[in-house]
Amino acid sequence: MQFPSFLRPSLACAALLLVTLLPLTAEFIPGRYIVQLSSPSAPPRAFQMRARVRAEQDSYRSLLRARNIAVRESLETVANSLIVDTDEAGAAEIAALPGVLRVIPARRLKLLMDRAPALHRVGEARALLGSGKGGAGVKIAVIDSGVDQTHAAMLAGELAAPAGFPKAGDDAALAFTSGKVIVARSYVSLLPNRDSDDSPRDRVGHGTAVAAIAAGVRAAGPLATVEGMAPDAWIGSYKVFGSPGANEGSSDDVVMKAIDDAVADGMDIINLSLGSDLAPRLEFDPLVEAIERATAAGVLVVTASGNNGGSLNTLSSPATAPSSLSAGASTSDRILAASAIVDGVGDFVAVNGSGTASASEVSALLSDVSQLDGDGLGCAGFAAGSLSGRVALVLRGICSFETKINNAQRAGAVAALVYAAADSPGAITMSTGTATLPAQMIGHAQGSLVKNALAEGREMTATLRFTLGPVPIQPNEPARFSGAGPSVDFGLKPDLLAAGQHIYTATQSFDTRGDMYSATGFIQVNGTSFSAPMTAGAAAMVKAARPGLSPGQVKSLLVNAASTADTPDGYHRDLQLTGAGLLNVESALRSTVTAVPSSLSLGAGGANPNIARNVTLTNISTAEETYFLATQPFDANLAAPVPADSTVTLAPGASRQLEVRFQADNLAPGAYQGILAISSASTGQTVRVPYWYAVASNEPAAILILDSTTSGRRGANLRNAVYFRIIDAAGLVIIAADPEVSVTSGDAVITRLNRFDGEIPGLYTINVQLGLTEGANVFRIQAGGVTRDVTITGN
Repeated sequence: MQFPSFLRPSLACAALLLVTLLPLTAEFIPGRYIVQLSSPSAPPRAFQMRARVRAEQDSYRSLLRARNIAVRESLETVANSLIVDTDEAGAAEIAALPGVLRVIPARRLKLLMDRAPALHRVGEARALLGSGKGGAGVKIAVIDSGVDQTHAAMLAGELAAPAGFPKAGDDAALAFTSGKVIVARSYVSLLPNRDSDDSPRDRVGHGTAVAAIAAGVRAAGPLATVEGMAPDAWIGSYKVFGSPGANEGSSDDVVMKAIDDAVADGMDIINLSLGSDLAPRLEFDPLVEAIERATAAGVLVVTASGNNGGSLNTLSSPATAPSSLSAGASTSDRILAASAIVDGVGDFVAVNGSGTASASEVSALLSDVSQLDGDGLGCAGFAAGSLSGRVALVLRGICSFETKINNAQRAGAVAALVYAAADSPGAITMSTGTATLPAQMIGHAQGSLVKNALAEGREMTATLRFTLGPVPIQPNEPARFSGAGPSVDFGLKPDLLAAGQHIYTATQSFDTRGDMYSATGFIQVNGTSFSAPMTAGAAAMVKAARPGLSPGQVKSLLVNAASTADTPDGYHRDLQLTGAGLLNVESALRSTVTAVPSSLSLGAGGANPNIARNVTLTNISTAEETYFLATQPFDANLAAPVPADSTVTLAPGASRQLEVRFQADNLAPGAYQGILAISSASTGQTVRVPYWYAVASNEPAAILILDSTTSGRRGANLRNAVYFRIIDAAGLVIIAADPEVSVTSGDAVITRLNRFDGEIPGLYTINVQLGLTEGANVFRIQAGGVTRDVTITGN
């Protein structure tokens, strides 16, 4: 078993100094390190302390210069750190210097709206404000790929930069500011590769989309009109991702420098729509430390929960930061897509065939071809005229799409509606070859609904629309990709859900190589990257309406006033998937009480817990308020925490710390979760503080593949080719017994199973050597009765 290697230099200042050299080379920037000094950083306006920090850093610069170690940048507000370029030997030498806390390799990071605000009751919230559209006076830092300040969604209009702004990294960067975008800084020069453009210009589109969702003004796109959550707020652009093909990723040292500047610049909210799926324990995550210090300095940091979801324990870093407001993704209420509308059955998202889209919609009576050929596949052909003037409903399978469509056309059909098979239920873009008949594909579930309705003998009209337009879908569902808790410290994360799927928003139209380029300047996007700015914009609305609140209190108003994320039939979803629930800005603005912390993370432990947590309640209204407290477990038969008092009366502006205790005996393995309901006697409004505790079972429930190599050169040795963890039903990692790994197909061999639980909870990796035979190699991971296969192709 291989564990992370540590270089342990001698003791200095009674502290063990560490260089952490994780052998996960693909996850780190070669030759780049963060040097954390042991003395504290300086808050933004602590001028004497800042002078001390700078003097200390200057002395280390001299020491490192004498050792031919280059210092690239420094941080002084959210961390007392230097960013250096050196090798492992140089890192060990730095760690041996007195006053150095630790030296950490710089980790790679990646980038993780017309209808969405309505889902979060933004219109109702704006009506409560009485003037403006929300966010006035609030500054939101977008640490991302840059922001296109010329985009229609970013136009300043009558908005002017506040006193002391605009700010920029240099005089040339001032050209990327406006009355709306009041800061433009670029950190591209710190990224590892040479870049042709180190200006603040957005060449990706991601940052422009994020900024528009958070605070964009009303702008008309070709498919819909969009507007951000807080159009009256200012944007600060901090570019940490470079040009396509050069610096498409970033690293935590660069992001930390941007956070440091954003806090010093006076930003009120920081949005981080970025992260790493390999989330370290908090003590090994310098980015989390920077976020905690930014919060302590009065800045609310909003993070994206990550896009590697589908299971518990998939939260990305830095959404693990306890003080951050981490947002998972929920579905919107519509998608902009082609559609198939079947009278009396429904409107369905459809995918046009590769060459069979019609310029205009096709509408005709629908026929199930199974009534003609018995199997519904349309492969054998039909009698002439048997589908005359009809839309043919055809099942995917056996023969090509081209054959099915041509057979329908020869039988007189005016269009073909193909539906997916049960073993591959999703709709795809059909390769239609030379077929010319208009054709679309829908999913298996949707096609089955249509087929069953036809089987009842009803005559139904199908309308196939080949141009993109709004198609209704089920809103407020947790997105399948949304990262979920528990966090690395067993905390309850994400904090809430906000729309992040099928979001129509702004993007860049400058660089065709950018992942989110669109000639129109508008695009439909998915990801928690876009849930985060939805939440950051909501936070700007709350902060503008309730000035003087701390970051924790603003977070509480949004988290604890969230709407329930229960299923339509009332089933409680796991809080580690949904957090407190769905973002509800109107409810947040109506609330009279804040709870800090906004959730009760009771952690994970044994069967006989006796755990106390304190929560501080503050009456933020202008009148005395009485609040009634009651615990509401999701399962009434299970143990639940109990507040010390069931009634609390607070004068305006007054606070009270309240103990909540969870004490039980002989608990069965599993999760114990629910809410602490706090109800106002005067308004009747109830806010919800979620709680969660888990007892480990050590019974594997799932094997999560966090990352894997897909192909490699024949004969190659692939280090850390597969990253995975094993979890139980509550989402807790299992390391009590190592899994079995084997090769079930191909001539590759497994050379080592590695465990890195000390730094990244439950993380295993596999080293493999590919064989000399070209083709697929299948590796099987087995833990208890659970198996998972991973394929790596030798070429």
